[in-house]
Amino acid sequence: MQAPHPRLHALIEAAGEAPYETDDAQDVRFQLPDQSGQDQWLRLDEIPLPPGTPASWPR
Repeated sequence: MQAPHPRLHALIEAAGEAPYETDDAQDVRFQLPDQSGQDQWLRLDEIPLPPGTPASWPR
């Protein structure tokens, strides 16, 4: 959490200690609940982050 990257901090906080797995394409997916509480498997770029979180690179 000492890295100077606010988006990284938001992703670490969102993923927390969620279970994860690697798929056939070697993408890591995290098991996180959606707004209705149903679990889904998401890549880092699919994890919803709070409003105001900086955009991913390139901007």
